Amino acid sequence: MDPLAANRKQKTLIMVLLCLGWMVNTFDRIAINVAVIPISKEFGLTETQVGLVISSFFLSYAIMQPIGGSLADRFGSRKVILFSLIAWSIFTILTGMAWSFLSLIVLRFLFGIGEGSYPSASQVSLAETFPQKERGRAKSGLLAAGKLAGVLGTLAIASLISIFDWQFMFMFIFLGLVGLLLAFFYWKYFYPAGTQGIQKNAPSEKMSLKQALKIPLLWQLTVIYFGISIVSWGTAAWMPSYMVKVRDLDLVSMGAVATIPAIMGLITMLFTGWLLDKYMVGREKYLIVLGALIGMISLYFFISAPSIPYVVMYGAFASIGIAIALTTTLTMPLKYIASSSIGTATGMVYLGGQLAGVIAPTVMGFMIQQFNGSYDAGFWFLISALFIALIVGMTVRTHSDETSDQATEINSRAE
Repeated sequence: MDPLAANRKQKTLIMVLLCLGWMVNTFDRIAINVAVIPISKEFGLTETQVGLVISSFFLSYAIMQPIGGSLADRFGSRKVILFSLIAWSIFTILTGMAWSFLSLIVLRFLFGIGEGSYPSASQVSLAETFPQKERGRAKSGLLAAGKLAGVLGTLAIASLISIFDWQFMFMFIFLGLVGLLLAFFYWKYFYPAGTQGIQKNAPSEKMSLKQALKIPLLWQLTVIYFGISIVSWGTAAWMPSYMVKVRDLDLVSMGAVATIPAIMGLITMLFTGWLLDKYMVGREKYLIVLGALIGMISLYFFISAPSIPYVVMYGAFASIGIAIALTTTLTMPLKYIASSSIGTATGMVYLGGQLAGVIAPTVMGFMIQQFNGSYDAGFWFLISALFIALIVGMTVRTHSDETSDQATEINSRAE
């Protein structure tokens, strides 16, 4: 039994708070992706400028991933998460006060700084609280919470925007206040079970980012997550516009249609987490390859789908494939990296994913503009990114000689 494992009550409390944090985190992120439709009309933004607004967040968000992970390894996840939650809530409120294209870019960049430490720090919280044999299910639970927020958020935000002009900023102010309220509950109740244990019992020398760069497995996971995230962030940024402009849906209908693929992805994440803990230890790469392949085929048929029901069906299959590959990729550091260094290792992997967030919205916006409003080239860009993830996934090895002896704890089948 992992010495940092918590009792059932502690685990439940930590998971509930982390899931709520991921949900608020996701709500705040996707708000701009839906709101950018009326915002672009208000400021007269081109598709490239819209992509730059969205990408400005991911630039700072990416920079903070390894920094936040290293800080969580050093000081424990609680302090880092509290700072992150308060900071991003404040900048969510300030987003509502944007007055120009430049102000939007600056505020979204600052928002990324505030939010960027949360993913890696929450990964450390899981390592502080759960034994290795339960971490796949724990991680899939967090991912599913984010997916659920995506389902509810897109529909709710689209409905709000259809009722209120975005300049009233009701939703940004409301979301920011919800985040500050949640920060209070974190301050009062969020004490990951292993926080004190890590400080007292962890080895004196933790893995640095320089050491993490020497681990082949982490490089592979970083590239895989980069490819998967190109699709995740590309579709998050441009799917609302695609459904409205190309498929002729209104905002509310678009939000409703988007829920079906998202729900399928949510269910798949939970199932994949269970599968990783029970049956796929040491064979995770097969899930990565399978997920990427399903995603590629689904996106190919999505492009030429003849009607909305087919769009929903192929979108659902794509969501299932992405969920399989994503859950597996982000769970592997929890399985194969030493608990005392998970923040640093995860920060490196997350960096790859968030760099994709910098690239994908802008590249897709540029392609759409260059092809006179056609989204086909943008979707082929997404398919190419999944192909990269598939090829690298085939090379993954999880034997102890492929990872750093100083930094890894291979998960035993006996657990």
